[in-house]
Amino acid sequence: MNGFIEWCQYNTLSLFMRSAKWPYPSVEILHIAGLILVFGSMLILNLRIFGRILRREPVPEVAAGLSPITITGIAAQFITGPVLFMTSAMKFAESTPFKLKLLLLVVALTYHFGAHRRFALDPTTPAQTLRVSATASMLSWISVVFVGFAIELLAG
Repeated sequence: MNGFIEWCQYNTLSLFMRSAKWPYPSVEILHIAGLILVFGSMLILNLRIFGRILRREPVPEVAAGLSPITITGIAAQFITGPVLFMTSAMKFAESTPFKLKLLLLVVALTYHFGAHRRFALDPTTPAQTLRVSATASMLSWISVVFVGFAIELLAG
């Protein structure tokens, strides 16, 4: 694994990312934009499930309409995340918050695609099941976001 981490740290792309002032912030902006798309679409869906917004719109229609936004955000995260990782691979490889973020991200994505999305798209899902699922969804995504912020706050 150390060989892979070293390769990430010193490959052409990571050297380019560290070579000037603009590459890293540009990719980080795209990463944050992806986060906003994912978290924002989850927030809208879950607020609809709780009956706080879009009350006249059926939950399955809201879920289906937000799916492309969520997928776009996830794609942005999966493209930009590894690029950001490569810029400081050795630091991230040793970072407990970074490892926790990856674990929480796997949990959030697994829950989203394994349960929450299916419940939200199914018009026969009971309201109570939707609310419990929305709560679990928001807790998982909030955890990913907060631990992601902790990576930078706790970085030396």
